[in-house]
Amino acid sequence: MKTKKYKVNRDNVYVGEVIKTDTIYRWNEEYEFFRTKPGQLNTGSYYPYRSMLFVPNEENLASDLLYRSPNYPILNITEDNICLNFEKGNIVVKESYNLSELLKYYGFNQYLTFEDIVLIRKTFFTGNFAKDHCHLFGWKETMAESVTFYTNGNIVTNPKELEKLRTKFRKEQQAGHRMFIGTSENILPREYWDILDARGDNSLMDAIEWNQKMNAFKPHKQEGPIKKLSRF
Repeated sequence: MKTKKYKVNRDNVYVGEVIKTDTIYRWNEEYEFFRTKPGQLNTGSYYPYRSMLFVPNEENLASDLLYRSPNYPILNITEDNICLNFEKGNIVVKESYNLSELLKYYGFNQYLTFEDIVLIRKTFFTGNFAKDHCHLFGWKETMAESVTFYTNGNIVTNPKELEKLRTKFRKEQQAGHRMFIGTSENILPREYWDILDARGDNSLMDAIEWNQKMNAFKPHKQEGPIKKLSRF
């Protein structure tokens, strides 16, 4: 997109990962490989740049909804030959997911403005949204009260020792080390569980520990001088 004055169809909004890679190939095995289905395109090793909210344009290239980015090819959406013949070391969008069911569930209109997209980015890509709403995607958080603790192979039953272990567990949860178990029911597609927080912002701790940006959508300097959308 060039300016903020756009309207896009809710059903065409995707999130994906902008990456740089030297290798794009077709996965021809009979089994799924890291969410790549047989016959789809995959990449070799790659360098992750950032997350992107986008709609495919007329050529099925990614039209960035937050920044004035180049229209990058999208693996398994853009024509395969364009991706397979892409120059070594160029930039593509990988692992794209359509957000229409999520947006419809939360009451977003059929046609979205720039302001809607900003709200979507701030609401669903905090880095914790999927965890905080895990029941929607078929997961349940494990709380300290439901954990069975063991010491030297024996179940801890002493109330004081049990409370001490539960307090430690709660502190680890607060630090971001949370545990979840799958359930048999989900309201929204389970694939959102895998993607929303993965494409979301990083905490200060994660940013320092893993040398990542806190703002997951901020363009990478290797993309060139990419600006925010203008008003006109």
